[in-house]
Amino acid sequence: MKLKILSYNIHKGYDWRKKNYFLKEIKAFIDGSGADLVFLQEVTGQNIKYQKKGLVDAQFEFLADSLWKHFAYAKNAIYDFGHHGNLILSKYPIAKWENINLSTNLFEKRGLLFCKLHIVPLNIYLNAGCVHLNLLHRGRQVQYQIIKKYLVSLNLDPSTPLIIGGDFNDWNKRSADVFEKILGMKDAYKQSHGQYARTFPAASPFMCVDRIYTKNLKILNSQVLQPISKTHLSDHLPLLCEVEVQSIIQ
Repeated sequence: MKLKILSYNIHKGYDWRKKNYFLKEIKAFIDGSGADLVFLQEVTGQNIKYQKKGLVDAQFEFLADSLWKHFAYAKNAIYDFGHHGNLILSKYPIAKWENINLSTNLFEKRGLLFCKLHIVPLNIYLNAGCVHLNLLHRGRQVQYQIIKKYLVSLNLDPSTPLIIGGDFNDWNKRSADVFEKILGMKDAYKQSHGQYARTFPAASPFMCVDRIYTKNLKILNSQVLQPISKTHLSDHLPLLCEVEVQSIIQ
């Protein structure tokens, strides 16, 4: 059975210049991507300033709508006029979910949104996490260890399918020290192309900051998606991969 996974930092609905609000276009893009599982970062849950401008601020509800019956939103950054965080959209039931606080300083409120998904056709469970990590390496080093300890604490069966995707801000390509070398995961794009995906900034991407790591899944392909028009909907480009889930995995 094949699954398509999409990871996208939507920049709270604004383009890379923070001038145009493209939430409707982002929704159309996600819905048309063919993805079965979507990891979104910088999703606004509430914003009074947006409301005053007549903009959609409950973005997780708007993006989920009728197509995505199963979704989980976790707010990480909370401020006077609202909050934003990570969102997972799934075509399969979410058996349970939790938000792990990854914040290491007062200025960057980060988290790991972790879900246990029931892949009904195969009657198996898949674990999926959506992350948004720090800008500085020293903060990410701490976050890598928090994530590693959390995954170890779950005591998952060694054959359980696992996906961790999102905006790692991993410009120096050091997340591999934990995710690949210790946790035994594979970066989908790197596995397919021999190098990490360039996704930022959207207008001229040269930084490899977004990742989709997998374990116990066969990686079929991966690609960085370009907008249909010349307009970039966010400051990141979306990352897509296709994997195969086997029924023999329990």
